[in-house]
Parts: sequence; C-alpha cells; structure tokens
Amino acid sequence: MMEIFHTDASGSSRELKKLMGRRNYLAVVAYDPEAVPGQQQQPQQQQPQQQQQQGLQKLSLAVDFVVQGDGAFTAPTKYGPVIVPHLEFGR
Repeated sequence: MMEIFHTDASGSSRELKKLMGRRNYLAVVAYDPEAVPGQQQQPQQQQPQQQQQQGLQKLSLAVDFVVQGDGAFTAPTKYGPVIVPHLEFGR
C-alpha cells in the first residue's frame, strides 16, 4: 500500500497515511508516458500499425483519488495522480 493521504481534506496532518475513512471516489485514465508533451521522443522507423501496437503495449494507468471534505459545501480534495506502470509479458 502507498502512503498518499499525508494531509486530511481539511488540510490538517494525518497519522494514517494509507487509508482514509471518508466518502471518496477515484478516476482512472489511460496514460502513455511516451505521448506526454515535454518528453523527448526517439525517432522510430516502424510501420504506423506497429507503432500503434507498440503504444498499447506500454500503456499505463493514472489514478486520481478524490475525497469529500467535512460538511455539505466543502470542496473535494484530489490526491494523485498515482501512476500504475504497464506490465511486461513474462516478468
């Protein structure tokens, strides 16, 4: 388990950093680290179909945890993103 809940939704420090007993949800998004702007791209000499399949093999997940604060009108607090790396066949 990862320690991602260092501060409470109210902003105070927390003792239990791995779990939070509040109403929450998470958003999971497909994440391709090679397609993120700002990173250097290496020139590839592959066919377009091979490039597309290569991108699918390195697809990761980005997970954001959103936690509701105290009270009815407080803004939710976002924790993340937590990147879940792609799996490699045979490892």
